[in-house]
Formats: sequence, C-alpha cells, structure tokens
Amino acid sequence: MWAALDAVQRGFLALLGVRWLLCWLFLLNILPLDLRAGWYLHHGGDQDLMFSLARSIITGVPEESVVGIAQSLVMIPWVILLQPYYYVEMVVPLVVINGFLLGGLSVPVVGGIARAVTRDGRAALVAAGLWALLPLAAYFAFFWHPAAVVLSSSNVPKLAWLNGLSDGPATFFLLAATLILARSLGKREAGFWAMVGVGAALSIAVMYRVHTFSVVGFLVLYVLAAHGWRACLAVCGAGLIVYLPQAWYNLVAFGLPFTTGYISYRALTTWGRHANRPLMDLLTSLPFHPFNFPEAVVYLVGRYPWLVAPLLLALIVGGYVVFVLWRRRGWQAMLLLVGASLAYLAPMLMAYNFREDIIRFAMPVIPAAIIVMVFALFDTWERLSKRRAGGHSGGPQGQEK
Repeated sequence: MWAALDAVQRGFLALLGVRWLLCWLFLLNILPLDLRAGWYLHHGGDQDLMFSLARSIITGVPEESVVGIAQSLVMIPWVILLQPYYYVEMVVPLVVINGFLLGGLSVPVVGGIARAVTRDGRAALVAAGLWALLPLAAYFAFFWHPAAVVLSSSNVPKLAWLNGLSDGPATFFLLAATLILARSLGKREAGFWAMVGVGAALSIAVMYRVHTFSVVGFLVLYVLAAHGWRACLAVCGAGLIVYLPQAWYNLVAFGLPFTTGYISYRALTTWGRHANRPLMDLLTSLPFHPFNFPEAVVYLVGRYPWLVAPLLLALIVGGYVVFVLWRRRGWQAMLLLVGASLAYLAPMLMAYNFREDIIRFAMPVIPAAIIVMVFALFDTWERLSKRRAGGHSGGPQGQEK
C-alpha cells in the first residue's frame, strides 16, 4: 500500500503522524495544559448534555435536548460497556475517536481538498501541514495575553479535537463531503455513489451539529448548479436516509421530524397560546438572531479597539484571495471553499455566543481559509517569479506540480 502512494500522499500520512504526536504531547502533559484532569481536557459543558441524552436513549425515554443525536449515539456503546456515572469516566474512548481517528484523518482530507483545488502538490502539503500543526500554533499564540494559560488550555483541545464534543466530528464530515466534491471540480457529470457519499456525510454533519444546516443547504444547491438535478437527488436521497435516526428522535422528543432542540411543536403552542406570549418572544430567544451581530461587533470593538485595523486588512486581503481563486480556478472552486464558508458564517455571526468562543464556532471555516490563503500565496509567488524571469504570469494551474 505504501508503494502505491505517490510522494504527496506519503507526505499527508507523515503529517498525520505529526498530528498524532502532538496529541500525545498534550495528553501526556509534555506540553502542559492546566485546565485538565488526566485525559479530560477543557470541554465547555455540552458534553454533559450529550451524555445525559445518551443515557436517556438507552432507557427508552429520550429527553429533550438542544444537541444533535450523533455524538450521543457514539457515546452509547461506551455508556453500556463502562457504566460511567459521570462523563469524565468515559472520556478516553471519545478522545481517541475524535482526536486521533477523526482528527488524524482530517489531515489527509484537508490535503486532498487542497490538492484537488490547487493542482499543486507542494501547496497541498503546506495546507495539510498548517492544519496538522494548528493546535501547536494555538499553544504558543497567546504568550502575549495576561490570560495566556487559560486561553491556550481551552483552545488547544478544541483545535486538536481532544474532547468529546461535536465540533470536530461535524467539521470532519463537512470536510469529507467537500473532498468528494473537490475531486469532481470541472466535471458536469458526477458519479452516483460519490454523490451518495456527499449526502451521507452532510447528513451526519447536521446530526452532530445543527449549526451546519446553512452550509449543508448551500452545498446541496452547489451540487444542483455544478452537477445537475440527478446528482442533487442522489445527495438529498442519501442524506434523508442517513438522517432517519435524528428524525425519529426529533419526532419523539419534539413532535416534529425536522427541527432542533431550540424549537419544537410543543414550544410553539406553549409560547404562542397557553402562556399568552407572542411567537416573537420565542423567535428572539433562538440562538440565531440578526440583533446579535451588531451587538457582537460593539462588544468586540469596545473591548479590543485594536482589532479594527487587522479586520480591515483581513477584508482587503480576503477580497484579493477570493478574486485570485475565482480567476484561476473558476466559480466552482470559489463557491466550494469561499461560498460554503460564508454560508456557514452568516448565521453563526448572528449567534449570541459566537463572540465568546470564536475559534470553536468558526471551526469548519478554518481549513478552507488555510487552503485558499496557501493557494493565493503560491499563485502570487509563481507569477512574480515568472515576471522576474521574463516569462508570462500564469499561476499553478494545469498539470500538477
């Protein structure tokens, strides 16, 4: 199998090993993290909701919960096997699944997306390497901050997926769907089973985190525009089949097959009729609301006014990068990476708690941002090199380097 791999693929596997090594350095406290109890690194609280939901499903009486069902389904075998009273008693297998299995595999997946988009093996290795080393970057990034210990101890587990939360798995399955679509760039006809895989991966992502609903909807429309209605039907059909466990839970717990823990049929009737409170009260209590975005801007700029300059610079650079990607790789690549990222960020920017945990809630966007920035840097460098050599500017397109 090793001999069948090319040099770039071997590089991806080497970087996967680097990611695993980093995980061990953090777990063994060689790179110390203060907010921990053994393998239980900083989580945040949602793990208790998922643990409680898993136990309620085992009893046959699923409780109402705001979290998706997927992470609880992963917990169920370990709850049955280990009989934990507290979540921390079963954290080890979840860290292994999220941090080592999915987190490790995410490295070649990110590299594969970068390779398909850039058609440049060097750029793909750089993108995969940056993603693999991101937890280490977070470990040292806050040296200047008075709360450096707290910030590094809380953000490293998020970026390394060394916890039992749903952020990492949801991001992984979004990346898996993106990889399949990236391999079909420029092709009008997409393989049926490939689109089935896309639908299954997107559905699993929603089952882990309902917050991914907007990017899932965007990617379904992308498949329709890029590959036609047959491919779109394959994606939707597979997605609905895989979604059946979540639909069953929603129907039992909330009275609706397609809903979230934030809103249910019973909540609508209670808030709208019996409690003499208008439906608008319920809508304003939802996690996504337009009023939250200006409040977040005022909150961040008010506390950190120095952010204005880097944010403006980021917008300018981001606009240039999007232009380069669209010009060199076409509208499909631009929509697949930039459009999907914006589709995810749009509702998240309206979430009331986005400002308090930007790294966690922006997780699915980070790999795409890395890939696009690496592509733009390689493209700009190559065109400048050709200009200095007296050649024509072109960019890393055509045959892979």
